[in-house]
Amino acid sequence: MPHSDDGKDASLENDIKIDPTVVEEQEVLADYDYTEEESRAVARKLDWHILPYLWWAYIFNSLDRSNVSNAKSDGMTTDLNFPNEGYSLMLTIFFIPFCLLGIPGVMLTRKVGPRWTVPGYMIGWGSMAAISAACKNFGSILGVRILLGAFEAGFAASLVFYLTTFYTRGELGRRVAVFYSCNALSGAFSGLIAYGVFQMESSLHGWQILFLIEGAFTVGFGMVVAVMLPWSVDSARFLTARQREVGRLRILKDGSAETGTKFNMSAFFKPVKDFKFWVFAGIGLSYGTATSMASNFLTQIVSRFGYSTVKTNLFTVAPYVTGTIVLLITSYSSDHYRERAFHLASALVWVIVGCLILVAIPVSSVGVGYFAVFLITAGAFTPSVLFHTWHQNNDPTEDGRAFRVAALTFLANSGGFVSSNIFLDKWSPAYHIPLAITCGMEGIGVVLIVGLGLWMRWDNKRRNQEQGVQWSSEDVPTEVLKDGPKNPSYRHFV
Repeated sequence: MPHSDDGKDASLENDIKIDPTVVEEQEVLADYDYTEEESRAVARKLDWHILPYLWWAYIFNSLDRSNVSNAKSDGMTTDLNFPNEGYSLMLTIFFIPFCLLGIPGVMLTRKVGPRWTVPGYMIGWGSMAAISAACKNFGSILGVRILLGAFEAGFAASLVFYLTTFYTRGELGRRVAVFYSCNALSGAFSGLIAYGVFQMESSLHGWQILFLIEGAFTVGFGMVVAVMLPWSVDSARFLTARQREVGRLRILKDGSAETGTKFNMSAFFKPVKDFKFWVFAGIGLSYGTATSMASNFLTQIVSRFGYSTVKTNLFTVAPYVTGTIVLLITSYSSDHYRERAFHLASALVWVIVGCLILVAIPVSSVGVGYFAVFLITAGAFTPSVLFHTWHQNNDPTEDGRAFRVAALTFLANSGGFVSSNIFLDKWSPAYHIPLAITCGMEGIGVVLIVGLGLWMRWDNKRRNQEQGVQWSSEDVPTEVLKDGPKNPSYRHFV
């Protein structure tokens, strides 16, 4: 860089905290020509035109995946002549394509764009959910669940990646929380819908009506998403030309090294060489067990209290609502303080405490047991948001982020294999053994989270000492971090 104006250079280095030895890093800084008010205005517009659609899309996703818990309570397993442990087998069958096709599903989104894949996935799984109502035996419901899992496989991960192309790292947690909160809230909705549907007089079984209603709404809304949702900042018609430029610069400053890049296979799979990816993999599998338990088995856990089918479904509503509220509060706090590790670990601790209480008390202790259910839901859904936000915050490349969210979603969803094979009928109604195993899985997750968080803090401190500065991830624009951690100016988002 020319040094004809030393005062100007010194001012630039003080205003933007960059390693002065890296030429490219100083040269890009002058391009971030927008005010904080302009940035907030763009974020507000994005919120109003993106988040409502994602909220409804994901709530339909969660409903169509977890409504089998309500259907089971209405006698679906009896009506379709399920064999012993057939319900657990049905859940396991769903998770096979759901997990295995997650990476190909996101690869497709990265290659052809979310404007084709996201509504396509919705219409596909919504159709399968509705077709479930026509199943006449155990074999037919297994086949439909396989197809349901295939269509749902790449959806959630594609949405997380989609949001990283619009929002900065410091904004991402709250936005992911908006649609991931539906994972908890859909349980409340499903319980209320089931409460009403199961009291209807019809020639169809209540669970058949439930599948038809929720599947049809998903297909219809998938068509709405295809028309209304913007697929990039540049194509957002509700933004002015200036706002589209600000939107692009925001991401380059605190989100991604580049925008609008083409799919590259080598760059896509590069994260497997990073040891942190494998630590995240262990965390995902650990917390995924509890998330799956809360989604698929909460009705069975509440049934230990001896209520009727209708009341059991109704009494799942309040815990799910509590889980949603805690998720939103924790995600807001995590974004506000730009901290992920402690917030994530604390959520797993709630689940551990809830499981320990249910293991320690007899099924006759209804009050204490129901309180423990609230603790479980308070911690079971929050990790999905903070976990995916954390690993996405630490990869400045579009292909790398796409692979991470796909692969780590696969591993988190693999927790469903664990929960569906331990919450067996033979352990009902107390489910002491399954709850103890879940508690152990969450404990492993806490150890991995705390360990990774401490290592990231240590590495940031080491880099600061070597360079004689006091920088955090917020101080270094992501545009200059194409090489990731190899760049000496890189700072982990802890």
